[in-house]
Amino acid sequence: MIEKAGRLWGFTPDNGALLWKIMFLEPDLVVCENRFTGEMAASFTCLSLRSGKEILRDFTLGAGDHATNPEDRMTGLETTRGSLFYIHGYQRDSPEHAGLWAIDPLKGCVTWARPEVAFVGHLEEGMLVYSAGSFAGFPERNYMLLDALTGEDREVIGQDARRANTLRAEAQDDAEMQNVLLPRSDLEGEMAIGNDDSSNAGLSGSILREYIEHQGISVSVAHEKSKRGKGFDAGIRAFCDGKLLYQDTLAEGTVAPCMNYFLLRGVTLYYIRNMNELIAVHL
Repeated sequence: MIEKAGRLWGFTPDNGALLWKIMFLEPDLVVCENRFTGEMAASFTCLSLRSGKEILRDFTLGAGDHATNPEDRMTGLETTRGSLFYIHGYQRDSPEHAGLWAIDPLKGCVTWARPEVAFVGHLEEGMLVYSAGSFAGFPERNYMLLDALTGEDREVIGQDARRANTLRAEAQDDAEMQNVLLPRSDLEGEMAIGNDDSSNAGLSGSILREYIEHQGISVSVAHEKSKRGKGFDAGIRAFCDGKLLYQDTLAEGTVAPCMNYFLLRGVTLYYIRNMNELIAVHL
């Protein structure tokens, strides 16, 4: 049993990849999206929340899984549900998501694939998705509910926009489903006007602060202009009832502030340091 605050474990992806996104799934796992920006590619690693041990390492879709665009290696972490995580592809020459693949990290394989749909949200009845098409030159969307475990259709909604919008409004929040608290932000000081340094524009002389407060625990990150010149530095600190429990450097000399690089899940703080190291800290 851990009796005081302290670091639990850390993870750094291979080959200089950036940690782009993390999500949580059962049983007590976290999945990381590792992005190789120079190669326009991504891989996925699953870790044990207790030990940081790699359960699944650098998973990528096989050539046969990319049914929509076989030469496109760029994928992203879409969502999680139960013991599966789901990844998406991209529409050709577009940032819009396309395709949905369910991955079982314990088996290290694709459980089901629906390359023709795009994810909308989670509902108790299943996953709301749509397939994009066109008629007479006009774009159209056909909605359906999928079984999250099998990928099979539960209900075909079609182009009933009213029902689709009603279901979209009822969709469950990812953060709530994963029992995580995300940071809010505010700006301390005055905004700069007419700053010639584009990398620091809008934040000269100011501190951009993010914070999470929950049941006596307070975690904050302060983003400031780097003392070494261009870019931004950030430090993270955690308190309990006003007592400092933990502090570290979140980032140094980044081109833009590293926003949304930490979260709280129960009494464990997770943050990404220098954009490529995931650290878990018991508070």
